Amino acid sequence: MLDRRPSSIPSGGRLLDRAEQDALERDMEAIVLRSHLFKSLDDAGRQHLLASGFVMRFDDGDVILREGDPGDTMYVVMEGTVRVETRTPTGTLQLAELGRGACVGEVSVLSGGPRTATVTAITPVTAVTFARHRIERLLAEHPKVRALLATLVEARARDTIEKILGS
Repeated sequence: MLDRRPSSIPSGGRLLDRAEQDALERDMEAIVLRSHLFKSLDDAGRQHLLASGFVMRFDDGDVILREGDPGDTMYVVMEGTVRVETRTPTGTLQLAELGRGACVGEVSVLSGGPRTATVTAITPVTAVTFARHRIERLLAEHPKVRALLATLVEARARDTIEKILGS
């Protein structure tokens, strides 16, 4: 098992006990192994990825990402459901509802630009969180993951444009 602790605990957070940490680590590993985005990683790459992630929990109604904000993290949903929305000239447009295994925040992490959508927890959500600098290092070492992430970003951009034009 990985022996790591976050450098700071968010307000209202607490350290996990050993049993919780072990269970969470197994769940994180299962998500990463099944993730379309990270499936091309070898064992060393997966271990590096797991060691660089930390877990965050959100209550239903919490805004996880806000459109226009700087994007220094991306998330992989472990439990729960999130709603993805964007602003349009006529209001807010729902782009998707995503659950276990879904990746959010990847567009700004890859592009370095601001968040392109607002992501809100519909139910209580547990997500593995990765800082941009860790993902950039992983992408530099694993070009296949970079290519998959770029493909995911392009597909989401096409889907967003189609939904905006259809609204």
